[in-house]
Amino acid sequence: MKITLNFDDIIYQLQQQGGISKYWQELTNRIAANHLFEVNRTTGSKITRYLPIYTNADIFHSSYYRKPLSKKAQNIVTVYDFLYHFGQLKSINTRINIWQIESAINAANAIVCISENTKKDLFLLYPHLVNHPHVYVVGIGASIKFDETINLKPPSRILESSISKLQKSILFVGKRIRYKNFENALLGFYESDLAKEGFTLLCVGSSFSVAEVQLLTKLNLRNNVAFIENATEKELNYVYQNAFALVYPSLYEGFGLPPLEAMSCGCPVIASNTSSIPEVVADAGILINPQDPQEIASALKTLLDHKTRSSYITKGFARSKIFNWDEFAQNYIQIYKSLVVESKK
Repeated sequence: MKITLNFDDIIYQLQQQGGISKYWQELTNRIAANHLFEVNRTTGSKITRYLPIYTNADIFHSSYYRKPLSKKAQNIVTVYDFLYHFGQLKSINTRINIWQIESAINAANAIVCISENTKKDLFLLYPHLVNHPHVYVVGIGASIKFDETINLKPPSRILESSISKLQKSILFVGKRIRYKNFENALLGFYESDLAKEGFTLLCVGSSFSVAEVQLLTKLNLRNNVAFIENATEKELNYVYQNAFALVYPSLYEGFGLPPLEAMSCGCPVIASNTSSIPEVVADAGILINPQDPQEIASALKTLLDHKTRSSYITKGFARSKIFNWDEFAQNYIQIYKSLVVESKK
């Protein structure tokens, strides 16, 4: 008899694009293809995101901290980060978001953290969970990988950006909210003097805010900073494969997907030495103090040496292969199976 599995896809109602959505899609599609499971999916809405869901399944797994309304279902909670807890992410719903995460964790039969650092933070914030019998670490794989055919037919929207120009582009990928630390990335680029050599800081994300434009003007970098808005996966792959480097000075991450994506596409990585990021990058990239723009500048200039840059590309390829989606899906399958067996004892 198959194990019945209820996937709660609420994350797709909360974000159109993002690391968690990508994570959930890659993971659940692999598990749903396994013959051991009969999979049912629920969605919900932003209005009902905090409410429990009735289910009669053996396993309930929410994409974002919802609980099952069931005496039968084994509840698996994936913990991505503690941005709200540490004040790195703030909104009018901060308190209710912390409550929801805490409530889900305390009701979980199994807790899966996406990095060792997230597990460490879990025990720091909730020390009573240190002796929980089912706390696991299961990482994230790269959805975007090196594709040698992509340069044969570049994405039409950025065709005007020749590969030669991209080779002098330094990438900043993702949102530019406070904890992502865009200002220090910009200051590091400024202090490196690479703008004078024709380099560009290319932001893959939204257009620039008024405050950002003012800072660009102050630093005289208006002509050396650009953005690509709403990039497709193919466009992102293209810029990763052809850019000079990725700069990722985030102050806190539960995992840090862009460095992994960059490494898997042959793009050298300059990233923070904080939170989970060193777990992902290790010695395959240059780790810097994200609070020090001068360290970012120095790292950028280090990569001007062709031999050094090539070495980081090679190490990045090797490092990225450790993060395997198929293996991670199998980890979850083993967790599901063990919980069902245990529940029937």
